[in-house]
Amino acid sequence: MKKVSLWFIYGSQEPIIKSQKLCPYFCMMIASIVMLTMGCGKKAEEEKPVTPRYTPPITNDVEADLAKQELFCGGSDRSCPNYITKIAVVNKDKLKFCTGFLTKDDVVVTASSCLSDRIRFNGANCEKDVFFFFAKNNEKPLRVGCKEVLEVSQLNSKEPYLWRSDVAYLKLTTSLKDRKIVTPNRSGMDDLDKFYIWSVDQLTDGQQGIIRKSEVCQSVHNSYFNPMATNQSSPVMIMSGCEYSEGNSGSPIFDYRGKVRGIVSKPVAQTEIDEVLTMGILVKPLKQLMHVSNYACAPVYPDEEVLNEDECNKQLDINIYDRAQIEMKNEENIFKSSIQNIEQSINEKNRYLKMAVELVPVNDAYSLNIIPKCFKNVSKWIGEFSGNKPLTLNYELPKNKTIKKAMNEYGKIFALESGKDTIPTSIQFKPSILRYIDPKDPNRPRQANVYMWSDGPTRTFFNVTEKCDLLL
Repeated sequence: MKKVSLWFIYGSQEPIIKSQKLCPYFCMMIASIVMLTMGCGKKAEEEKPVTPRYTPPITNDVEADLAKQELFCGGSDRSCPNYITKIAVVNKDKLKFCTGFLTKDDVVVTASSCLSDRIRFNGANCEKDVFFFFAKNNEKPLRVGCKEVLEVSQLNSKEPYLWRSDVAYLKLTTSLKDRKIVTPNRSGMDDLDKFYIWSVDQLTDGQQGIIRKSEVCQSVHNSYFNPMATNQSSPVMIMSGCEYSEGNSGSPIFDYRGKVRGIVSKPVAQTEIDEVLTMGILVKPLKQLMHVSNYACAPVYPDEEVLNEDECNKQLDINIYDRAQIEMKNEENIFKSSIQNIEQSINEKNRYLKMAVELVPVNDAYSLNIIPKCFKNVSKWIGEFSGNKPLTLNYELPKNKTIKKAMNEYGKIFALESGKDTIPTSIQFKPSILRYIDPKDPNRPRQANVYMWSDGPTRTFFNVTEKCDLLL
């Protein structure tokens, strides 16, 4: 073994080891240090994190939800229009769903209420707020972006029945020239006209949308749920019979010629339905009811003349709405037509007396009591009678007939009559008394007592006058 000399690393020239006898021990020490150093290096290498070859981009929750959206054609025939779109609107970092339809190859129509307040103005950039999904056969739906809000209704109230219109026109980032388009029609909606609706039902999983057709829809005038919808051009209409589901706002309403006549807005609020239920006047369960924008007045893009300018621009105000509902519940207004019809049927063959209907409260209804109101045109027939003999008239008058306030399945309040039986009734008076004219007051109306009886005691009506106009 050769002699080994080691020196201080700091440059000292004094050898540390000169004896060959110490070399074996020192060599073993060096070897141990080397092995320890190598072991520590390997451990450090093993603990070092492994960098993957590819890291996928991180997406936020909204983008992840958008990527999961699906759209299918429902129904048995599996034939759905390709202009219907499911709309996803970002609102407070969550997705809200509506229905829309193509009116141009790059313009979609939906409900203004679908949009968040942030973009509910003309010219708003909707790129990060609104997304469209169009169905494709056995594939993921076609996703299209939103470029701009072209025109949008301003919703100045929380109540949908006070929205003059609930319509928005949105420009797409891509033209869809291979899909059909449909255009609005200003023909209006008559009372109980029949329509159908194409809509997208958004399922509770937050992903699947089902395109569905409803064919039992009717527009309704003079409903308690919107007493300001009174004719074909009323801006906001009640639609009955169509089930409203999540995602249906913005759906097109078609007539049976395939013309778009309106847009679905919002369902009638449950609080309003509960109010009617407490009234206790429903004779049939209410149909499904919702508010819709009537294209007789709603904006079209580009704009064109409306059907009825006065009706479209009439004032929509909560005070007017409330007063109209109060008038609808007014029993005098409700019973007026029924009473007039009954009186007309009684009086049309009676030359002498004008009979009237008196309402007598009985529980939740009114009993109809027929009474003499006045003598008709006395001077035309009084000369036919001489002497003091009474005149007796015989009639068939209603028996046990009642009338009460009721509401049908459309929310229309009406007079419900019951009891069709009649009973022979006699009416008697003395014409001779009506011949007498007071010489001191010749203009004083002539009067006479009238007697009535049927299957009960005789009723006497004192001093029935000849001047019917004085009783109006």
